[in-house]
Amino acid sequence: EAKLKEIKSKVIIKNEGVDYTSSFEHPSSLAIPEDTSFKAFYENLDIEIISLNEEDITFDIKGIDPAIANALRRIFISEIPTMAIEKVNMWQNTSVIPDEVLAHRMGLVPIKVDPRLFEYKEKGEEYTEKNC
Repeated sequence: EAKLKEIKSKVIIKNEGVDYTSSFEHPSSLAIPEDTSFKAFYENLDIEIISLNEEDITFDIKGIDPAIANALRRIFISEIPTMAIEKVNMWQNTSVIPDEVLAHRMGLVPIKVDPRLFEYKEKGEEYTEKNC
């Protein structure tokens, strides 16, 4: 029973989503605490940093609902600067893949580069090696 209680009290946040949420019962079946104020939330919250370096942080957050943990994960991911292919000009596509499908697939390829090093193409400006 102690092991079950431990499993039900943990949620693991990964890049792809939140794990162990199925171990939580439906929110309406959980006991709702008497005090639902921000002060009570703050007092029950516990954050423990496991490891920290310039590129990664690993931490445990205890005392929060899986929905809040997932919301935090989504906020963290949205704040990471990223780049993707947005527009593709095709000159001669000799493959069997239609232009639209090929352009869409190119947009799904992750590009590991700092977007702050690039300039954005202004309206009416020609494409150069720095803005496209």
